[in-house]
Amino acid sequence: MCAGRSVLGGACHNPPVAPFVILKVIHVLSAIVAVGANVTYAFWLRRAGRDRTRLIDAISGVRTLDARLANPAYILLLVTGVGMVMTGAYSFETGWIAASVVLYVATAVLGITAFGPAIRRQLAEAERDPMSANYAAAERRSNLLGILTTAIVVVIVVLMVAKPF
Repeated sequence: MCAGRSVLGGACHNPPVAPFVILKVIHVLSAIVAVGANVTYAFWLRRAGRDRTRLIDAISGVRTLDARLANPAYILLLVTGVGMVMTGAYSFETGWIAASVVLYVATAVLGITAFGPAIRRQLAEAERDPMSANYAAAERRSNLLGILTTAIVVVIVVLMVAKPF
């Protein structure tokens, strides 16, 4: 007896994995990578303190993580999310999907137009003088935008998991 599997020619065979399942696994793993990378940023920046060398290294590291890990994972989230909808399992008209797409676009716009420039400014000010008022202002702006972006992403995750409407 082949529990949950088909029997072909007397041998047990696993049925093929549906494209939706593959997309969903990649989608979930991408979310873990993207959000996981993002939540480490505050830790690394706090750990650096105001030591110029450590701070420059931490900010540069955050920018590298964003460019090489988090942002590609967010792009993969979009691709796999659209792919899951295209399989017919969901519709863009479903409330939680529509809300998530709007929040995703808002987060992308916020990241490109505000957070990216803010973290670049924070790095420039850290290179000049991490003890200055200019650095403190740049740090506050980056922190505020990071908190806002993370909050939006958490709402998206809640919508994806709870599917409330």
